[in-house]
Amino acid sequence: MGNLFKTCNCGQFMKLELRKLIHERKTRICHVPVYACQACKKYELLPLIKPDLLRYLASISNESRRISVSFADVNESAYVLREVFRTYVDDSMVELQSRCMEAFDDRINMLLDLFRYAQNMGDDDWMRQMEGRLEQLSAIKSLIPENSGHYSR
Repeated sequence: MGNLFKTCNCGQFMKLELRKLIHERKTRICHVPVYACQACKKYELLPLIKPDLLRYLASISNESRRISVSFADVNESAYVLREVFRTYVDDSMVELQSRCMEAFDDRINMLLDLFRYAQNMGDDDWMRQMEGRLEQLSAIKSLIPENSGHYSR
């Protein structure tokens, strides 16, 4: 089935979803990738995004007012998954994996183009930013099995 899906401790099927998390009852973070069990409703954070989420929470910890944000605005993988799920209509798992693979490839290619442009401009800060974004995508993309079926256009 690939790692976009996994088995829950209850033995049932968990699938990748985007959820809203509430942190310290004042911060709502939308579009957080989690595995959600279809039977017992348990969910767990996608392990590869946990460090980014913790860093983000630390960066907004001084906010005293209630805020609502999208994790897709600060995490490349969440951004790509949000875009895929916006048009995803409960197709087959193979179709979802194909769509994810295509979306990740497109985003990686765009960021590589931006990296090359930043390199030509000699902009080290921009290059580091693109490298960080590419690392986020590469880590999550590694979860999608290569043999997930081919898509055609």
